[in-house]
Amino acid sequence: MVLRRKFNIFYVAAILIFGVTSILLVGHMLAQFVIRLLKRPSEVANVLVDMRQLVLLGHSMIIASSATLVAFGLGLPVAIIIAARDLPLRRLFHLLILIPMLIPPYVMAGAWIHLFSPSGLINRTLASVFGSSVKVNIFTKPGCAWCLGISFFPLVAIILAAGLSQVDSNLQDIARISTNRRGVVWHSILPQIIPHLLASICLVMIFVLAQYGVPSLLGINTYPVEIFAQFSVFYDANAAVATALPLVGLVVFLILLQQQIMRNHDYVCITPSSSSSNPIHLRKLKNWAAIYMIIIFIVVIIVPFSSVLGRAQGLAGILSTLSSFSDSIVTTSILALLTAVAATAIAFPIGQRLAHGGGGFLKILDAICWLPIAIPGTIVGIGFVNVSNWIPILQKADSFGILLLCAYIGMFSAFSIRIFEATYRRADPYVSEAAAIDCRRWYRRLLCIEIPIHSKAITASTIVVFVLAMGELNATVLLIPPGRESLGISIDNLLHYGANATASALCLIEASLVIIVITFGLVAWSVAKRIFT
Repeated sequence: MVLRRKFNIFYVAAILIFGVTSILLVGHMLAQFVIRLLKRPSEVANVLVDMRQLVLLGHSMIIASSATLVAFGLGLPVAIIIAARDLPLRRLFHLLILIPMLIPPYVMAGAWIHLFSPSGLINRTLASVFGSSVKVNIFTKPGCAWCLGISFFPLVAIILAAGLSQVDSNLQDIARISTNRRGVVWHSILPQIIPHLLASICLVMIFVLAQYGVPSLLGINTYPVEIFAQFSVFYDANAAVATALPLVGLVVFLILLQQQIMRNHDYVCITPSSSSSNPIHLRKLKNWAAIYMIIIFIVVIIVPFSSVLGRAQGLAGILSTLSSFSDSIVTTSILALLTAVAATAIAFPIGQRLAHGGGGFLKILDAICWLPIAIPGTIVGIGFVNVSNWIPILQKADSFGILLLCAYIGMFSAFSIRIFEATYRRADPYVSEAAAIDCRRWYRRLLCIEIPIHSKAITASTIVVFVLAMGELNATVLLIPPGRESLGISIDNLLHYGANATASALCLIEASLVIIVITFGLVAWSVAKRIFT
C-alpha cells in the first residue's frame, strides 16, 4: 500500500510536468490565436484561404506519401526476415537495422547530398555508364522522399515484426486444418498484423509531415519550413499558427486513425508473450535473407557514410572539427541526456497507469499523450518563445537552455509513455505485488523490484528519447540561447553554406556519439540484469 501511495504521488507529479511542458504552454498560445481570430477574423482567414496552403498541402502530401512507399517497400521484407526464428545472426541484424533511425534524418540527407552532387559517386558512375547528360538531382521532392523513407523504414520493420511476434498460435492451428500454408498466411497471419501494418504507415506519415530539417536542406517548401519562415523571417506568430492548422489537423487525424486501428495492440515488443508463437520460418531461404539484409545495410548506411567519411578530410579534419565545435557537442549531449532521463522518469508512472487503469480520465489522458506528436516542433518553439516574452526573467536567466530542455521533455515524453505502456501491458501485474511482500520500504521496492523488472523498457525509453533529442531541429532553432549552438543547427548551417568537409565531420561525430551512448546503455542494462538476477 505504501508503494502504491508513493507511486500515486509520482503519477500526479508526472502528469503535472507532462501537462505543463506538452499541453499548457502550446494550449495558451492556441487560445491567444483563437481570441485574435474572433477579434480580427479577416487577417487569419486570408492565411487559411490563400492558394499557398494548397501548394504546401500538395508538397507535404506528395513527400509524405512517397517517403511512406519507400519506407514500406524496404521495411516489409525486413520485418519478415528479422521476425523469422531461423535467421542467422538474428540479434545482430536487429541492431543493424535500427541504425538508420538512430541517425537524425538531416544527417542522412547530408550524406545523400554528397552522393548525388555533380562530383558525387552516384552521378559520376551514371555519367561514366550513360553519358554526362544523365544525372540525378537530389534537390527534388523524390529526393526528399528517398532521404526520409530510408530514415524511417526501420519504424515499419519494428512495428510489423512486433505484430508477427504477437500472432496467436491457436488461430494458426485452426487455419491449418482447412487450408494450405499460403492460406494460413492469407487468412490467419495477415488479418492479425493488419493493425500493425496500417499503424506503421500512419506513423511514418506523421514523422515525415513534421520534418523541417530535410526539406529545408533540399529547398522543398513544406508546412514546417513555411511555419518557421512565417515566424523567424516575417515575425508573424499568428500567421505561423494559422499556417500550421491544416498540418495539425491532418496529423491529429492520422494519430486518431492509428490509435483506433491499434487499440490494445502493442507498437513494440519489449517482453515476450506466452500466448504468441512466431510463425515465420525462412528454411532454405535463410542464407538469401541474410544476404538481402547485408545489401540493405550497405545501401542505406555504408555507401552514404563512406562518402561522408571521404569528405571529412580524414582523422585530422574530424579532430579539428571536434575541437572547434566542442561547445555545440557538449550542449547537445547534455540536453539530450537530461531529456532522456526526465522523459523516462515521467513516463514510468503514466505508462503503468495507462496499462492497468480504467475510466474516462485515462481514456482522455491516452488521447492527450499523442498530442505532442501532432504539434510541429516549430509551434512548440513559438509557444515557449511567447512564454519567455511574457516572463522576461526566464529569457535573461536561461543561459544554458532550460526552456529548450522543457520543450524537449514535452515533445518526446509521449514516446517513452508508449514504451512503458507496452511493457506494463505484457508483464504479469501480480509479480511485483507478490515480490513487494519482502520489501517494506517503498524506495527499496522501487529499486529492487520495479526498476529491475522493467529495465528493458527503461533502457529503450532512454535510448529512443536521447536519439530524438540529439536530432531535433524544429524547436531548437527558436529556443537555443544566444551564444550557443546545437549540433543540428551547426550541421544545418554548414550544409546551407557549402562547408561540406566540416559538415561531414560533424555528421560523423554526431552519429558516433549516438552509437556510443546506445552501446553504453545496452552494456549497462546487461550488467544491471546480471546483478539483479
